[in-house]
Amino acid sequence: MNRKLLALAAISAVFGVINFASRAAQSGQQAPFQALVSPASCAQPQWPAEARRYEIEGATTIRFEIGSDGRVLHPAVTHGSGWQILDQAALQGIASCVFQPNLPAASKQTVFPLQYVWKLSGTAAARPVLLADSCPPSDRFATFRAADQRPSSADGILLRFLVNADGAPTRVVAEPNGQPPALVAQAVDYLQSCRFGYPDGATAAAGATEERTDTGFGRVLLK
Repeated sequence: MNRKLLALAAISAVFGVINFASRAAQSGQQAPFQALVSPASCAQPQWPAEARRYEIEGATTIRFEIGSDGRVLHPAVTHGSGWQILDQAALQGIASCVFQPNLPAASKQTVFPLQYVWKLSGTAAARPVLLADSCPPSDRFATFRAADQRPSSADGILLRFLVNADGAPTRVVAEPNGQPPALVAQAVDYLQSCRFGYPDGATAAAGATEERTDTGFGRVLLK
């Protein structure tokens, strides 16, 4: 679990990477980061420690306006990463930025899109996989689908978790996305009844054992 963690924001003047959403390029509305009070006034957002522990990735697209005093107004997520903890970090990151006062964009109430990319670098570690037939029969749930990062909906609940030495999911965190709390709790219970392990024979270069992680995520699918 020593893969390097990178949080890249689409701010060329500050971070050297432009990654605006496609509709931003079409509209030409790029935020005036050259008009920051200083680069230090728009620091790179901190990757939350919990997100690092669970090794979750994603891209958060947000929008915001700039007030006459240079402060960020009305930041909002337009396309989430799938993980609320990363989306909130993106909002907190842009909210800390301070632009020069009385910019033309302020008087025009221009809305700017921006994308933050949360990406793990390095070789991906082997995640635990669901052991066949380890989940008990359920009248409500069909199975668990690993690495399915789609938001929770009527057909499945998105969960992230750790796996202990016995192969049991622990510290399960749900992303409810408006689904009923009772259903989310049942999905967590279902996942915790399943068991996970690592593929046999997975090796890295030169015969070394492939690096493993105890983190997992995916959706519990409804029938």
